[in-house]
Amino acid sequence: LYPFILFSSRLRKGTSVDKRHAPVWQAWGVLETRYSTAKLARDVFQQGIWACAQPGGGQSGGRRCARLWQAWGVLEAREGDHAAARRCFSRALDADNRNVASLTAWTLMEAELGNFADARSIFERGLRMFRGQSADKTALWRAYEVMEERAGNTMEAQRVFQRSMGEAMADSDEITPENPSTEAEDLLTASKLKLSKKREVEVSRWDTGSNELDSEVWMNNGSIEGKVPASTMKKLKNRR
Repeated sequence: LYPFILFSSRLRKGTSVDKRHAPVWQAWGVLETRYSTAKLARDVFQQGIWACAQPGGGQSGGRRCARLWQAWGVLEAREGDHAAARRCFSRALDADNRNVASLTAWTLMEAELGNFADARSIFERGLRMFRGQSADKTALWRAYEVMEERAGNTMEAQRVFQRSMGEAMADSDEITPENPSTEAEDLLTASKLKLSKKREVEVSRWDTGSNELDSEVWMNNGSIEGKVPASTMKKLKNRR
């Protein structure tokens, strides 16, 4: 009992230091849920929502309050007031429609009650809130699959898994590199450069030591070639 009183006191002080720090309110409410009465826990969650409510957040209080509504919903589910729990989870998703903790807690409650159709509907609505792949969406897909597995719906679990993998592959195919050139194009370019270098004439001129011929000698692709000026060729013909 003493540790509970100590922690509760510290969390209470934490909310007085920063009244808008939702995680502290949530921790305090969860502590009261586990070791005190549901009434005290409800009061903590309600006070936290009032303190953390954001301008324009509506009745749900905005994104900052989503975690508090979710924890409150878990409390009501444990107390057996499932209608109240649904209201809390609904408020949580109104505050943050991609709050995975709220989605999984709500679907878990419905699955435990045997309301699998409702649980699937919640999962499907939640998945549509995510445009692309993310860690949160992956976790939601996994929770969906686990629900079906635990219910003994092996075929449904496999379908969920296949859908998640298909979506992940589709998203990866749509990713385009920042640089439009692909690896294959880079290799082709390198190959062309290499080929063009081979076709270049390697010129190495030097003096033949013959003033009479006044010729030029150079290397062409490894072969020694010579070039004799036209005037020199005339001289050679006249000598004949």
